[in-house]
Amino acid sequence: MRLCEIIERLNDYPITYMEQKNPNIEITGIRMITKSQTVFLPNILYFGETTALPRKSQKGYCVNFLCYGSISARPDLYGGGGNMNLLLIASEEDASQIYNKIQDIFLESEQVVAGMRAFLDALFADTGLQGICDVAYGILGNPLFIVDNSYKYLAFSSGTVADSKLMEKETSMGLIAEEGIRQIRKMQLDDKIRRSSRPFYFFNPVHQSGMLVGSVQIHDIEVGHVMLYELNKPFSDNDYELVHRLCRITSIELQKNDFYKKNKGTMYAYFIGDLLDNRAGNLEGSRERLKTLGYTLKDEMFILTISPKNNLTSQARQELIISDLQRFVPDSLYVVYDNTIVILINGCGQGENHRFESEALESYLKHNGLIAGMSNNFHNIQEIRKYYEQALKAADLGQRILQESGLHRYENMSIFHIMEICENREYSLWDFCHPALPMLMNYDKKKGTDFLNTLYQYLNFSQNTMETANYLHIHKNTLLYRIEKIRKITGNPLNHGDELIKLHFSFKILEYLKIL
Repeated sequence: MRLCEIIERLNDYPITYMEQKNPNIEITGIRMITKSQTVFLPNILYFGETTALPRKSQKGYCVNFLCYGSISARPDLYGGGGNMNLLLIASEEDASQIYNKIQDIFLESEQVVAGMRAFLDALFADTGLQGICDVAYGILGNPLFIVDNSYKYLAFSSGTVADSKLMEKETSMGLIAEEGIRQIRKMQLDDKIRRSSRPFYFFNPVHQSGMLVGSVQIHDIEVGHVMLYELNKPFSDNDYELVHRLCRITSIELQKNDFYKKNKGTMYAYFIGDLLDNRAGNLEGSRERLKTLGYTLKDEMFILTISPKNNLTSQARQELIISDLQRFVPDSLYVVYDNTIVILINGCGQGENHRFESEALESYLKHNGLIAGMSNNFHNIQEIRKYYEQALKAADLGQRILQESGLHRYENMSIFHIMEICENREYSLWDFCHPALPMLMNYDKKKGTDFLNTLYQYLNFSQNTMETANYLHIHKNTLLYRIEKIRKITGNPLNHGDELIKLHFSFKILEYLKIL
């Protein structure tokens, strides 16, 4: 434990640095300064009266002292720039309490080390997640659960007694109950856990109890959670550290499991690769070949790509992402092609626009910082190459223009694709902008107004004045004044369909050029 961490734990006591050589030095124990002592070790915190301090600094390494008493009697120590960390306790009465407190801190640290040793023994004993969970229950003293991202229980500590009908229901199903999932989403717990660098505490209103939850990750991808249930005793500071360590042990154990090592769908991978290389014959032949392999194509398909920009150099990371994606699109086929994960989504078009919709998939991609592209829907498997390129382009433009992770659809990015193609010609994209936009930009620059953005949002909200005013945080009358002013500046009545299309297209050009 670092010296600065120990002192931080003693912040209720009046302790002052008199000399500060290296507050980040690792401290392994505390000892009393003995009479006439001349040799001091570098990773020990020495405790005693100022009169017992040595007259000379230790050469070659930093020594650490925590003292009580008067410093005025030792002018040789004050501000001497010696090779030491020297801390002074303001009140001699606090000395014994502080010494005992430091002993308690080291005792807690030893308990964490002992707990970690037990976790490692359970891991090497090869008893699986259940064995690790049972050992952790004995150390932590509270019921423990390990769940995956689909809210399925992978293990829970033996001897756990269901203290409510809901808990009994969950343990019998092996799943978090629907009311529990609703509460998790309502409280946005998944987001909070991902953002927290250590296990996250919250009060669970469904179980009427405190919970300590840590994120289990494999290759920086979240795959589940370790959950500690505050039932038998209140949580301690050690519990936070032990749950954090247990999450890492769980990650190692999961990577030993065939579920995370198996390369699913390999028999289809070569075929999809051939299709992407345009080497798979005609449409009927392709359908028959897939059918022979035990897979029937539906009339509507999509391509989802996860590009190499997502740090896919590790095969284990690729396979983990694929396994997760197949939970969201279970009837899909995949191949790793040119170091890009390519998912053929079979069916799932929804609504009049035949779009693929999955809130869970979009949330997974965004929360794990993955950049994905989605093609338009298509019907001919022979055209997979074109739609693969659509998905790649959607991801590329989404990252480049919107500068955000998540799912980027080609239907939303196609207008930027047109601009990218036009940009390579002899004309500047700026030449295609409606003249009203430079008029407003110049007016805003001279007058300090915000008319360009006002018009942009007014068109974005389909000329709905109430929604536009709410978005801009202005009164509706203020918006109406601005719109009338914009009409006068540009000479455009803003009531003709063709004009509105041109204006909207021009704003997309500004987005592409990163002017907006």
